[in-house]
Amino acid sequence: MKKVIILYKSMPQYRVEFFNLLGVELNKHGIEMKLIYGSIDSKGKNDSRDLDSGTFRPNKFIKVGKTQLIWQPAMREVKEADLVIVEQASKLLINYLLLFRRLIGGAKFAFWGHGLNMQDYEGSLLNRFKRLYSNYTDHWFAYTPKVKERLIASGYPSQNITVVSNAIDTQSLVKTYQKISDKETTDLRSSLGVMPGETVFIYCGALYKEKRLDFLISVGDSLARDGYKFKLLIVGGGPQEDEVKKAAETRDWLICTGPKFGKDKVGYFKIADLFLMPGAIGLAILDAFALETPMITTSYEFHGPEFEYLKDEMNGMITDNNLTDYISCIKKLLDAPSQVERLKDGCRESRSLYTVEQMVQNFAEGVVKALS
Repeated sequence: MKKVIILYKSMPQYRVEFFNLLGVELNKHGIEMKLIYGSIDSKGKNDSRDLDSGTFRPNKFIKVGKTQLIWQPAMREVKEADLVIVEQASKLLINYLLLFRRLIGGAKFAFWGHGLNMQDYEGSLLNRFKRLYSNYTDHWFAYTPKVKERLIASGYPSQNITVVSNAIDTQSLVKTYQKISDKETTDLRSSLGVMPGETVFIYCGALYKEKRLDFLISVGDSLARDGYKFKLLIVGGGPQEDEVKKAAETRDWLICTGPKFGKDKVGYFKIADLFLMPGAIGLAILDAFALETPMITTSYEFHGPEFEYLKDEMNGMITDNNLTDYISCIKKLLDAPSQVERLKDGCRESRSLYTVEQMVQNFAEGVVKALS
């Protein structure tokens, strides 16, 4: 039986089901999967989870100036592998050793990721460095079709690229959403102080600079000044959580819940009318689809690859990258409930396109191809 080892720097809750299903699927192909995952530091996203089927190895963190490098202690295990798959992140030091090992005849080696740092300029020094080493690999697991296009443009052979269609377990979200009763939503609205007829906006994701939480709070300030009655729920954790909590102290419309998972998280979406995310979009777009809460974003240049999934005026809205247009879009939607319902229909249609089950199939096919 061939063996593939996947190194993952930490285990966020949204990846657990993917890895559970992937191990089963690879076993059907006569391939043993071993997952080795680490920890995040105290300033990272506060959503790390343990995984029964994986092997936990605490990471070591090395500070070099303002940059934090990560060492994943897994060299002993990778010696047993026929294929090693790693995240394409420049701060992961073991990647360079594995690249060198591959060049001198070691196990096959594959990257999984974006191809570039999506939250930096394409021509930045960091992204030029990524391009320098990204082609020295046996296979690529690209998040989306546009990532594949970018890799091909940089000279990587298309036949060695698998598009995985990055996703989360949307089916579980849908089932949980449908099971939440009217009484539960009424009780939740009451506990949050949401008045009858009052609009509820939600932001759900990590709390860090690229998410543009200052922009979001400015949006709320403007709507409040104009007399709109609403609550803005900010659900998530991260480096800027304390800043958001401080802002909430002086704004009765702003509620910071901290990180929420499972039914608790879904409950907040159940009472929400619109999903506001003016900054970097990633997998949160799939929450919007699964939980029927249209997302409003901007033409921000540092979105993640999953931004491809959002189709303007079909399953969400994309405004110009400024406060005036963003606020105007929200106001127009509040005055046009039928348009919001049409966007919700688009969310329901889109959620069937991006599923963790399909991602598992795509990924497994790529592993089989990489090992052949």
